[in-house]
Amino acid sequence: MTPFIYITASLLLYPLIGWLTVKRSNRFPKIQNKIVRTLCVYSVLIILGLATHVITISQNLNWFLLTSIYLTVSVLLWTTQYNAKTFIEKIGAVLMSIIIIGGYIIAIIGFPFVFIISLELTTNQRKWLGDDLIYNEWNIGQGPDPSVRLKKVEIYKRVTLFPVMAYLVKTKTYDEWSFPLQRELTVVFSEKDQTLYLTSVVNGYKVFNFSDTIKLKARD
Repeated sequence: MTPFIYITASLLLYPLIGWLTVKRSNRFPKIQNKIVRTLCVYSVLIILGLATHVITISQNLNWFLLTSIYLTVSVLLWTTQYNAKTFIEKIGAVLMSIIIIGGYIIAIIGFPFVFIISLELTTNQRKWLGDDLIYNEWNIGQGPDPSVRLKKVEIYKRVTLFPVMAYLVKTKTYDEWSFPLQRELTVVFSEKDQTLYLTSVVNGYKVFNFSDTIKLKARD
């Protein structure tokens, strides 16, 4: 549910916040420019973090940061409507009708689709492995048919010098086309060996026993 709440709230609220921000700062061009530059730098850093698989240790903060990129987009679009150059204003108006109005339509009318997408983005299992490792597990494909379901596992390590941040150290995807797995794998972590043991038992027309070992880099 966390992604659904953040995505829906951002689609509904950020265009309004962006409009208020631009309207109130129009009388102060220097302050407005600083706001726009700050938001742009902030959004670029978030995108770079995503590209390099760097996150925070808080899921709520991760979703807040990710969806707040839409605030930057909203502010940039609203600034075009106060631009002295007519062609920029017209281009901005077209983009606003596509992005902002489209966002409202998706949030209000298309919320079932947002909800379905959010399910794909929600971790089914998340746990700490010791003091500095985070285990995330997703079931990709929420339907009952395992032929359209993958299970993705990611392990993040907390940054020593900046412990609120974490970076990806291991990722693995399991295909459940012919070998169904538990909705949540049984996870055992050996801190001494820095090894993750994953197991699953599913009873169907036969018993599906699964086990895998993920070796993490030894501590320095």
